Amino acid sequence: MLDSVNKNIAKFNKFVNEANRNAIEGSQAEQNVSIDTTGRDVAEIRNQLEAFANLIMTFPVTDRDTRLVLPAFITSHSDSFSPGWNPQQVYGRADPIPIYRNTTRAISLGFKIPNRDIADANANFAALGTIIKNLYPVYKSFGSANIAGAFRDAASGLSPNQVIAGAPLVRIKYANLLCNSSNPSVGLLGYITNLSVTMDTDNGFLMDSSLNTEGEEPVMFPRMVNFSFSFSPLHEHKLGWGPDSNWLGGERKNFPYATRKVNSQAKETQNLNVNGAVADGNASAVINNLFEF
Repeated sequence: MLDSVNKNIAKFNKFVNEANRNAIEGSQAEQNVSIDTTGRDVAEIRNQLEAFANLIMTFPVTDRDTRLVLPAFITSHSDSFSPGWNPQQVYGRADPIPIYRNTTRAISLGFKIPNRDIADANANFAALGTIIKNLYPVYKSFGSANIAGAFRDAASGLSPNQVIAGAPLVRIKYANLLCNSSNPSVGLLGYITNLSVTMDTDNGFLMDSSLNTEGEEPVMFPRMVNFSFSFSPLHEHKLGWGPDSNWLGGERKNFPYATRKVNSQAKETQNLNVNGAVADGNASAVINNLFEF
């Protein structure tokens, strides 16, 4: 996976470097080649990067009006399921009696974002800033019944009185690998426990030393930025099995990852082949049938 990512980064840098050379050769005047570094469309470049998809985030408690669509390609993905047990040791029994408690899930994701030019990088970093801001809670003010009371509290140094009124929950959607199993088009609800942003300095920087009309300072962005986060889902449906061996968590084929429907006839044939191999004691045949070697 990492080899593929590195090849894609090299491909992206090649596009940018070719565009830089063309920009310099095509003009006699000195120019900042970090601006509009390539004539190719961003989508054309990113479509050539393997494992690319949009990371979609919404924030149901904090920034409720924002739907964040962040172009990125995945570099790592781990999904950990941990059944919890409370073993009870009893007299006269060698093995403890396990008492089931719950099953928890933890997800870790890593992404790379290629920046085409200053404008593209600026938009991507604004999106990263939106994610970071939504790691903080919602506050609610209290203590002043009217405007006069608000002025009185302000004069006394007691205002504003604020308490946390909402936790920073998030919905995350990434292709079919991270979605709501009841409705795959909707993000998986949960909370981020850790987020890390790393500037990839090996691929160079985009720099804009000019000042705009609003007097903002010059900016610089890396051509590639890495970020990763850990995510704990809060499933909005039951997780488990009913008395009739029916899965209770919505669409069975969509948990934990959305998949296509399996042809029932082909599945039945496969089961018959596997059962026959087991009866013959041929373990290799079992593996071959399961993984279609």
